[in-house]
Amino acid sequence: MVIRNRRTAAFSLMELMIALGLMGIIVIYLVQTFTTQQRTYVMVDQVTEAQQNLRAISDLVEREIRLAGFMVDEAGAVCGVDSTSGPDTLFVSDASALDPATAIQPALGARLALGSAPAPGTVTLTLGLGDTTILDGQPAYDTNGDSVNDSDFHVGGGVIVYDRNNPTRGAACGIVASIPSTTSVRVSFLAPFLGGAAVGAQLVVVPAHVYQVNNNAQLLRDGLVLAEDVEDLQIAYFYDADADLAIDAGENPGTPGTPYVAFAWDNSSLREIRLNFVVRTRGADPTFTSGAFQTTENRVAPAVTAQDAQTRRRVHTTTVRVRNVGNRGLLG
Repeated sequence: MVIRNRRTAAFSLMELMIALGLMGIIVIYLVQTFTTQQRTYVMVDQVTEAQQNLRAISDLVEREIRLAGFMVDEAGAVCGVDSTSGPDTLFVSDASALDPATAIQPALGARLALGSAPAPGTVTLTLGLGDTTILDGQPAYDTNGDSVNDSDFHVGGGVIVYDRNNPTRGAACGIVASIPSTTSVRVSFLAPFLGGAAVGAQLVVVPAHVYQVNNNAQLLRDGLVLAEDVEDLQIAYFYDADADLAIDAGENPGTPGTPYVAFAWDNSSLREIRLNFVVRTRGADPTFTSGAFQTTENRVAPAVTAQDAQTRRRVHTTTVRVRNVGNRGLLG
């Protein structure tokens, strides 16, 4: 008969402590590995999302820039506001509001009544000479919510004002605040002045799309959110003012040393527009500490915060030819 020693039939306290210690090390390693993989997955997903946003944004804006100037005078194709301490603002004429099938004149636009002109602040533009807010007989937008389109302008959209008789005066532009009647548009002007002489002026207003980045890092199109986590929009314009088929020094406003002022440039010599979008990930990455605000064109970088240093960014730059603008002369 075999007698079993009870002390050899179980683990000792020391053996249990060693086993538990080893198991704890393995569990900690597995948790750390899982956490790292999860954090990597989240950041890769956010970077991918930011890149996809860039593609979608740039495709839309590029298409509308190419259409700028469609069925309107060259002077009314483009306008904007340049900023070195914040995002730029871009206005491009709204091709979707103009139907060439119903157009009865080559250059569409509502002429302003005598004494009605852009100015600082919010201004009511009165349309004259029998013009209405329907430029081509086919309204594009419903401004009163009755499910019936009644105007080619709409609240939150933009307008561009120019002098048909003197396009070298550049352009003024603003955002539609309200449409009081079929012969008036109330506008908050961001670029409120026209340059040059006003002798024999014939001021014309056309609808426009407006692109802005607000303080919540949202890209707005006509006042509606187009994309989230867009940190900056910077724009450069390229003119061939001397018609030498080259962009010379001083002909590219929006870049360092050459600010863009809408009333100082004649759009008939505009050749290209360069867009710079800066997007960021939705969340911070605590393992990433070398992030910094990405400056493009003439933007001055703000102070970097702790969250900025942990934010991943992507910059997309695209240059677009304005197809409907360039030495075609006045229309109408």
